Amino acid sequence: MSPPPEDFPRRRSSNNYQTFSQGAHESGPSTMTGQNAQHGYSSSVSSSASSLSGSPGGSPQPLLPTKDFPFPIVPAKPTVPRIWTRVQHRLKRHWVWCLAALAFLAALSAMIFGFIGPGRGIDPTLEDPDEPLLVNLPGYGTFRGVQVVKSAQAKIAFQDSVEAWLAVEYSTQPANDTRFTPPDWPKEFTGIKDASKYGKTCIQDSWFSPSQHAEECLTFNLYRPAGVTAESKLPVFVFLHGGAFVLGSGRSFDGAAFVSKSNQPLIVVTAQYRLGALGSLPSKLFADEGLLNLGLRDQRMLLEFMQKYVVQFGGDPDRITLGGQSAGAHSVGLHLFHNYGNDTGKSLFSQAILASGAPTARSFPPATQPLYVRYYQQFMDMLKCPTSGTNAEIMACLRAKPLRSIQQASGKVYRDSQYNITWPWQPVSGGPLLEILGSISGRNNTFFKIPTLITSTTDEGKLFAPKDLSTNAQFIDFIKNFQPGLNQDDLADLKVLYPDPSDGKGPYANSPVSKQYERISAAYGDYSYICPVQETAYRLAKANATVYKARWNTPNNSGANMGVPHAADSPYFNGLSNVQFPPIADLYSSYYASFIVSGDPNRYAIESAVSWKPYTGVGSEELVVGNEERGGVKMEQEEEGIRMEQCSWWRDEERMVRMFK
Repeated sequence: MSPPPEDFPRRRSSNNYQTFSQGAHESGPSTMTGQNAQHGYSSSVSSSASSLSGSPGGSPQPLLPTKDFPFPIVPAKPTVPRIWTRVQHRLKRHWVWCLAALAFLAALSAMIFGFIGPGRGIDPTLEDPDEPLLVNLPGYGTFRGVQVVKSAQAKIAFQDSVEAWLAVEYSTQPANDTRFTPPDWPKEFTGIKDASKYGKTCIQDSWFSPSQHAEECLTFNLYRPAGVTAESKLPVFVFLHGGAFVLGSGRSFDGAAFVSKSNQPLIVVTAQYRLGALGSLPSKLFADEGLLNLGLRDQRMLLEFMQKYVVQFGGDPDRITLGGQSAGAHSVGLHLFHNYGNDTGKSLFSQAILASGAPTARSFPPATQPLYVRYYQQFMDMLKCPTSGTNAEIMACLRAKPLRSIQQASGKVYRDSQYNITWPWQPVSGGPLLEILGSISGRNNTFFKIPTLITSTTDEGKLFAPKDLSTNAQFIDFIKNFQPGLNQDDLADLKVLYPDPSDGKGPYANSPVSKQYERISAAYGDYSYICPVQETAYRLAKANATVYKARWNTPNNSGANMGVPHAADSPYFNGLSNVQFPPIADLYSSYYASFIVSGDPNRYAIESAVSWKPYTGVGSEELVVGNEERGGVKMEQEEEGIRMEQCSWWRDEERMVRMFK
């Protein structure tokens, strides 16, 4: 057993649900929920990790009064046996918690990336070509590519080989002295750079091997059919991976398999962008230094690079489809809804694909929110960097720290948070590329009116919902904590919109996991994915953009109680054959490829494909992609598969602004 973390002897039970509200962090203890409520624990969240139950190295501090314990409790000096009993108890709690955190991260990785540990997937089979694959990028340099002859996961030989350029840098590399700096054009070099091997992924959660990651990670992988020239002008698909802005890799999407499977020639680009605290460290310091939203800016740099250089690979810069899944789709949505300021009328892509994501999917508060202040303080405390002094001194400390320390601190803050609900490291409103909330941009009509394909799954919330809540009070506490922008009238509405199943009645009564699980899953899935997807499709359709909307209704080996959860569709649009229902993968990937090539998912879809009609507005038809047991593939009225009244409520314009959406 590895030693416990540094703060282990001082730790108290952490809050199950953390909130962006001021009071939850500074005015006293939070409402007990989940396991804490069941076992009688209570805790308060302060501005630094070390002050949860005492100062480092000092004597125990009195705990704050709580509802259940109205008087301060001053721990007595325990005897050695009592100390050992307490240590044993905490060890058990610590490792149970760690296993739960690891299980969630593993599940998220497996669902989104198709394997455990993003960046550690099975690579495709590569071979040196008979003739060197050289591409010259004027003003930058020459790169030597490689042939891909077998797919990554299924190891199926391609009928025609695919050419690839791997780990090509699209930006300067923000490492060491240039850590936490915006991306910029890479410097020109002489000679030939090898681009025949995958590079390392961006620094991410320390559960995964540090040998797989590096700061020098702003690279892309490009795949194209064999024999393409600079004059080919093929359509291009740029894919942004998901992973809650803390996990992921460009290798999670098998671009070679997608190129090989498409019946029309196209190019696929997958890329890395900065993750965790390196990609977004919300704080006043970073706001003052102009360093907010670095990961989002990496993506923007990638698109600028493609506009300049993809033609040299045989691509058409005027036919770029930007796509993504989960956090990658949220990112696509933010770029799509950024038709204002210096970007007005200057889209860097001509089409969009959003799989389980939208510009209003997340709550994106500004960097000054109390929870971000707490995360920043905890991060800096772990690194032993000051939070007072000159900005130059603080930045110098951050840049001098070993990379492993940055990785561990970023990962620990994420895991100490309610990581599956409240994301510590994500873009913030008021920062670059998110100066205006997505809901306001939608209302202002400041988005790009381009062809868009957008999807959600039937049971988006089931991957994230806690499985131990049983009372109506716990349901309300859960809602209040992940979305404090809701007022008492809102909470009263939610009790009606999502009826309490405690009496064994209503749509959420049949819940095999816990009494409130189905109810919470429905509410969170609507809030985070299903209704934001509807909102985005509605805004685009209202502006006369061509929109294709779908609901994924095919399970993916995710367990009987999970239904069709978030990311269940990921392996299918990738075109992989090692899925539970291969014919659906053939169908779905053909829709995607046809849309990328023509703007119409039907034109080059496989012969058996159901005609996918454009979405015309709330309540119109959408494509439902189910296996035979779930009704098959068909067009269906939107109201047949989603909670229309609830979505209307979540999509209220004033309410979305209060929720920082």
